[in-house]
Amino acid sequence: MNQPEHDLFQDGDHQPRVLRGVSIYSNATRLAEMAARIGFETIWIEMEHGPADFERVEALCMAAEAGGAVPTVRIPDGQRHHVLRALEVGARIVVVPMVNTAEQAKAIVEYGKFPPLGLRGFNVRSRGVEYGLSDRKTAFANANARTHLFAQIESMEAVANVEAICRVEGLSGILIGPGDLSVSAGCSDDLNGPQMIEIVTQTLRCARSLEKHAGILISPGPLLDAALAAGCDLVFCGGDVTELSAAWPRLLGSVGAKSASR
Repeated sequence: MNQPEHDLFQDGDHQPRVLRGVSIYSNATRLAEMAARIGFETIWIEMEHGPADFERVEALCMAAEAGGAVPTVRIPDGQRHHVLRALEVGARIVVVPMVNTAEQAKAIVEYGKFPPLGLRGFNVRSRGVEYGLSDRKTAFANANARTHLFAQIESMEAVANVEAICRVEGLSGILIGPGDLSVSAGCSDDLNGPQMIEIVTQTLRCARSLEKHAGILISPGPLLDAALAAGCDLVFCGGDVTELSAAWPRLLGSVGAKSASR
């Protein structure tokens, strides 16, 4: 952690890149490392809808980084202790769900950044400040530079306020949650339809025009294609449980259900 690092959203030649990721919903550290070794640039660690506690999240962050990927943690909500502890156990990207206003985004920065950007608390024994192995001024500056706070846009209220949210200093960007957003927009039956594509692409373009990063969590298809065309640079496009729930029924069916003959 003491080595200089280029920006997460730039490649080794300092050119812009899209971070591609998958979710490890099973909390299996081996799968987190394997996904990273396969080439996914970031690994999604789920706390809002998943069973992981912070001890497990720390292990998953270590596994992702061992494979060369960036650990992304979606925390349960925007409370101070959730933002703080995710950063302390090693999250590089923290996604806060259901952010609807600029005021909520400002609180995330207050909790997640050291001065002068915020008022993040600290424990010098944590991974998030290099275990106290460097002086505090350096550790705090490194932590601010290497971590990214994302507001998840999941309602039409958030869409209406996205410009104000993106203008919050210290917030790295937004991440679209198409599932809940489609319910709020009244088109939950067609995630890849023209209405959702229009809402999502306009929102992403707004963020990019304000020099913020823009992400989405969606399976491959027309909506993901449109998001990438709109400048999306953080994509989560699958996961271990999702892929296995499709692959294992095919495997079972390929073997056949008839009893073996004697």
